[in-house]
Amino acid sequence: MDELSFEIGKNIRKYRKLKGLTLEKLAEVMGTDTNYLGQCERGERRFSLDKLVDLIEYFDITANDIISVPNMLEKKTKENNIYLQEINELLSHCTNNQLAVILNMLQQSVPFLKE
Repeated sequence: MDELSFEIGKNIRKYRKLKGLTLEKLAEVMGTDTNYLGQCERGERRFSLDKLVDLIEYFDITANDIISVPNMLEKKTKENNIYLQEINELLSHCTNNQLAVILNMLQQSVPFLKE
């Protein structure tokens, strides 16, 4: 189960419950299988794009209400900070000459990593 599918499913469940719908009733309204809808809400399966659009229209919400982009960006920022802390710890024991060599290596390597 990936985190994005879990997040989307959690948000769909939230809006379903806010409307006072059972899983069975929403599946009936959406013309889909209850098991499929339940698996998607639990993040075990991914909603198809068509079903997501149908749900967004049905609940009269936006895609941002379902796909929490700020949460995903926040997670990426936290992960980046962890990596930067580890790099900083490794570099803290280097001499100025060693740091200059590492900087040069990074300047030469990073452009190739972005491709």
